[in-house]
Amino acid sequence: MRVLVTGHRGLIGRATTAELTARGHTVVGFDLVDGDDIHDTVAVDRAIQNCEAVVHLAALDEPVADPADAHLGPASVGTDAQVLETNVVGTSNVLRAAEKHPVSRVVLMSSVDVLGCFDGTQPPNYLPLDDNHPVRPVGAYATSKWLAEQLCEATTVATGITTVCLRPPGIFSETVYAAIKQARRDNPDFEWSPLWQYGAFLDVRDLATAVDRALTAPLTGHHRLLLCAADISSAHDDGPTLVRRLLPELEWLGGPEFDADRFRSLINSDPAQTLLQWAPQHRWRKVRDLDQRP
Repeated sequence: MRVLVTGHRGLIGRATTAELTARGHTVVGFDLVDGDDIHDTVAVDRAIQNCEAVVHLAALDEPVADPADAHLGPASVGTDAQVLETNVVGTSNVLRAAEKHPVSRVVLMSSVDVLGCFDGTQPPNYLPLDDNHPVRPVGAYATSKWLAEQLCEATTVATGITTVCLRPPGIFSETVYAAIKQARRDNPDFEWSPLWQYGAFLDVRDLATAVDRALTAPLTGHHRLLLCAADISSAHDDGPTLVRRLLPELEWLGGPEFDADRFRSLINSDPAQTLLQWAPQHRWRKVRDLDQRP
């Protein structure tokens, strides 16, 4: 297919562009680095011409709370107003352009943050998390992603365009793996202090393959899907042990699958794997090189 990829110069965009190109797709890039702005409706309309699908990655995030962790945070950040303007109005611009041209599918990069239980906001209702968990976004970024999902659903209802909203956790590259390794050497409590992200992560290469499957799987309608690596990014303890220690009052819904794999992810991405015929290939214990072994 000929695919418009917004934000193709970013971490996810580069991996996605490489994956789609390797799969035989023609990628039309659209990135602010090149002077392409999703606020510019004329430019978006021009770029989307003759495209059969869109992967919408362009977005702004909030700055990380601790400047010392900036190297682990998002590359593109802004004020609350800028985040909402870019992520909501920008998504609307892309969707309106898709309606005007022969676009059959839009894949939106959303976030697990829409659940409202990451980044120390509030504890989840239960673990493992799944697609049925209540959505209660906190902050400009999470709210903007939830609103963007709403826009996608409305577009599907109005036009029949298939929309797929992917909800990954933190995206890891080789640079991030190395930074976490060093952070844990400097401070063994880094894994859960000052906050715990449930060990959730997804390798950027696996996210890129999920995007390809979201474009090509035989789907209709509107979908919102949690994605995650197969295991947790813990230094020592397994998932059930960490839940008991860090969130002892939380309802535990894990079953016998955790007997077979104690380090199994605390985000259930089975529905996404089934629907997209996709599976993450990069586990923490295969890619990280810590001195401590589980």
